[in-house]
Amino acid sequence: MNKKNHSLYNRWKNIIERCNNPKNKNYKYYGGKGIVVDERWHDFWNFVEDVDFHILNGHLLYLKGEYHLDKDIKGGRIYSLENCVVVPAKFNMDMTRHSRKIIALKDDNKTVFHSISEASRTLNMKRTNIMYGLRSGKPNKSTGYSFKYYE
Repeated sequence: MNKKNHSLYNRWKNIIERCNNPKNKNYKYYGGKGIVVDERWHDFWNFVEDVDFHILNGHLLYLKGEYHLDKDIKGGRIYSLENCVVVPAKFNMDMTRHSRKIIALKDDNKTVFHSISEASRTLNMKRTNIMYGLRSGKPNKSTGYSFKYYE
């Protein structure tokens, strides 16, 4: 089988890219912060073998979008057989959101929030507007606030 046709290929490729490719939009959160991929997993077929036979509940990664491979629960900075666990996607996304602080900028003022929800409540803005500002980098037209993730 061609590895590009394998159902785990895109998942593997995304891990490799965000840790190794400075042009990847998420590199600053992974490779840029020292997150690496175990040398064994640089080979796609080794990754598949570990998911299929060695990672507890690895078979759940074949359910598109429902489960993620997480390296943070065990506290590591490496994607590897020893460090990764399978978790529900919603749990993983919630953990990511809660761990990233938000900076709101307006004029010369900078305010740090612990979550999008906190910024939304405090600034009386819709969450969707804050999330758009984080993705686009553009200031909100009605409030003048711009947002970025705290590094």
